[in-house]
Amino acid sequence: MQIARLSLLLCLIFAAPVQAEIYKYVDESGQVTFTDVYRKGAKRIELPGAPAPLSSGSKAPRRASYNPSPADFPRIDAGTQKRRDDIRRQVLQDEIAGERRNANEARRQLALGERLQPGERASDATYLNRVNKLRATVQQHEQNVASIQRELANLK
Repeated sequence: MQIARLSLLLCLIFAAPVQAEIYKYVDESGQVTFTDVYRKGAKRIELPGAPAPLSSGSKAPRRASYNPSPADFPRIDAGTQKRRDDIRRQVLQDEIAGERRNANEARRQLALGERLQPGERASDATYLNRVNKLRATVQQHEQNVASIQRELANLK
């Protein structure tokens, strides 16, 4: 199952389109350098099949996070954003309550599962597998609780 997941992940990564821009830079001594990082005086190389640059007027490419929003970009008023944040907070609080219940149930199941069955020893493979699975379940629920707590802390 994990091999299938890993294969799917690798397929998605390799199928992602490449969007790097290539630049040709010639220094004072005539040394030519090809790079994906812009330098002053570098020329962008047009590659066949490559996407067109986002902004043809600028000299240096900027990351999307550095580009200002367009003037006609829709704005959300503070009241609407607050309502959305409140809804998100409530959803996260509902999720964390459910995850805490699941974690408590997993701990209860672990306590029951740690009991030796008649004729079973603590060194038996079946016992160790059962207990390890139950511990992994408890750990997963605890990690989920911690993740949701981080999300709640990130809300304004």
